[in-house]
Amino acid sequence: MSDILPVITDEMINALSVVFPSKPPELSDTDREVWYKAGQRSVVDYLVEQQRRQKETMLTNSVIADI
Repeated sequence: MSDILPVITDEMINALSVVFPSKPPELSDTDREVWYKAGQRSVVDYLVEQQRRQKETMLTNSVIADI
């Protein structure tokens, strides 16, 4: 799946983390709001993991190219 994603930048991750922060739900949130916000954050967490994999792949490919 990560092969089809464009390069995920730190700027994108930082911006999404501001818009969709990882924080506990408010006591006033309904169940629906809690799940909705959790889903939003889940996408950000997924992109963070994909970015980590992209960086790892770029580093590995760079090291192999130097050999």
